[in-house]
Order: sequence, then structure tokens, then C-alpha cells
Amino acid sequence: MPKLYKRDESPPARTVMVVAHILGLSYEPHDLNPVFRDQDTPEMVKKNPMKTIPTWEEDDFCLADSHAIIMYMLEKYGKPEHEYLYPKDQKKRATIHQRLFFDCGILFPRLRAIMAPTYMGTLTELSKSKITNLESAYEVLENYLQENLYLADDNITLADISIFTTMSSLYGIYPIDVTRFPKLKAWCDTMSEQDYNKKINELGAKEHADGILAIMNYNKKKQMAKL
Repeated sequence: MPKLYKRDESPPARTVMVVAHILGLSYEPHDLNPVFRDQDTPEMVKKNPMKTIPTWEEDDFCLADSHAIIMYMLEKYGKPEHEYLYPKDQKKRATIHQRLFFDCGILFPRLRAIMAPTYMGTLTELSKSKITNLESAYEVLENYLQENLYLADDNITLADISIFTTMSSLYGIYPIDVTRFPKLKAWCDTMSEQDYNKKINELGAKEHADGILAIMNYNKKKQMAKL
């Protein structure tokens, strides 16, 4: 049975968990605690030199990065009824890839730019530059949604699942302005209603966002106590 090294609060891990659920794919879960740097052990570094979460393992094959993992899963385990998630049409697939690259290259790094200093004890609130970066990313997504009902097609695809797990953490930290980004807000509401969100993504996303806000507040109190 495949193994998934994950953390429920991790958006990329939740992406893999959601796709596995849709495919009906069983796996052996192994929780990693990034606070204790479980992903840095020699055993895990051998499996995933990037020291990131999640990692997918099948026998002697290990794969890192949620975007690579979910594409692999669809190629290997997907049935005809799952083709809507990752269509064979080259242009649609290229669009999905581009949206996934946006997630890993722009959207998630902007979440990580909040996470890292928060966990290190230095971030007490979102700075103007961080808010500007988030709003510019929200604007890109709003524009993507001018073209289709979903981010890459008129059906939910891997792009929607991956980006939504990131967004479901982000909008818990910085809510979507429905006046500026109505299509993005409507898309998030639609994704929130999917059964796999309620079963797998929702709780981890809330714990992630609530945890970041709580640590920010703790950091602020700690810094004020030093004054």
C-alpha cells in the first residue's frame, strides 16, 4: 500500500488527500510535525531531499511536491470517470499545468511568506506589502475565472483542487473582498460545498489559518511585553 507523509494543516498535503479520496485510493498515512522538523530526519531526507510536506511513497519510489504527486496519481490510478480532473486535451491540460505552476510559484509562496516569519516569532500582523501581494494574487485568480466557470475549464480540475487548498488557508487569514473579487468569492463558496472539502480539507484549513492568527497574536503580545 502507498504511504503518504503529511500534515493535515498543510495545503499541499490536503491536495493529495483530496485527490486520493476522489480516486478511491487507499494509502497508509504518516503524520509529520514540521515544528519538530520531522521531515529533516535522515530517513525522510533520503525520501525527499527538498524536506517538504507531503511525500508519496510506493515501494522504492518516492515523489515530492503535491502538484507532481496528483498528476502521477491521475495518470496511474485515474479511471475514465476521472478524466474531467485532468483531460487529455492538450490545451486544457496545458492550462491546468499553468494554473498549478501559479499555485506553486506565486500563490503558495505568498502563504509561506506569512507562515515562516509567524512561526519564527517575528510576524505580528500582515504588512502592507504582504496584503498587496495577496490582493494581486487574488486578482489573477479573479481574471482566470472570467474565462471559465472554474480555473481551467467549465469543470473542476486538478487546478481547482490544488489552488483551493491554498486559498482555504489564505482566506482564513486575509478574507476575500467580495466587491473586488466576486467571481473568486463565488468559486471559493462552490468549492467549499464539495463533499471532499467537508470530509478532508475544511478542518485542516481552519486549523491552519486559526493557528497562524493565534501565533501572530502571541507574537504581538510577546513583543509588547518587551517594551
